Amino acid sequence: MSDPYPSVPTDTLAKGGWCERERRRTTEFDAAVVTVEAATVVYEDRTLRDRVAKQTGLDRLWRFFVASRLTVSPATRPSSALTSLVANRAHAGFADTLTERGFEGVRRVDPDAVDSSAAALGDDSRVAGYDALCRLDGVAVRARGWAAVRPVGGAYLLVGGAYPTAVRTAPDEHTDDALAEAFDSDGFREELFSLIRSTG
Repeated sequence: MSDPYPSVPTDTLAKGGWCERERRRTTEFDAAVVTVEAATVVYEDRTLRDRVAKQTGLDRLWRFFVASRLTVSPATRPSSALTSLVANRAHAGFADTLTERGFEGVRRVDPDAVDSSAAALGDDSRVAGYDALCRLDGVAVRARGWAAVRPVGGAYLLVGGAYPTAVRTAPDEHTDDALAEAFDSDGFREELFSLIRSTG
């Protein structure tokens, strides 16, 4: 049997300080006509986590990358209706994933931001964006998540992740400065979309 998991750019992830955090197989949803099984791998930016913990004492998941191969059964050729169903359910599941990983107040972002991000992928991915907050010990950090769903062969890929964008509140100037220096919103977004494009 072939590997059910997506092909992710493991060398790039390793060089960037990412480490595999989780690998699992689940039933994502069971609709009236199809069942969708997911083989998922999750990576964490361990370099960022260690840097922030060393400088501020704040230890939590700040940034992650996730890739799932979604297999539909009975086997069904991708269609517009099926793709919409899978994408809508997968995007809702990604929002739940953000909450499960400690991101609060998750909400969808402005459609214009989604349109430009979908164009950046250069394919027919269905893209959803999310705003959220990370809170820990008097610190509140704004975060952004992205999830792209696209058909690949007879299956679908859900690929995305989340990253901090800006410090909202901090208990002291040292913490504020250290976090602001560690967070590179534009760089994080660029890297995430590069990872999304490189996953198959």
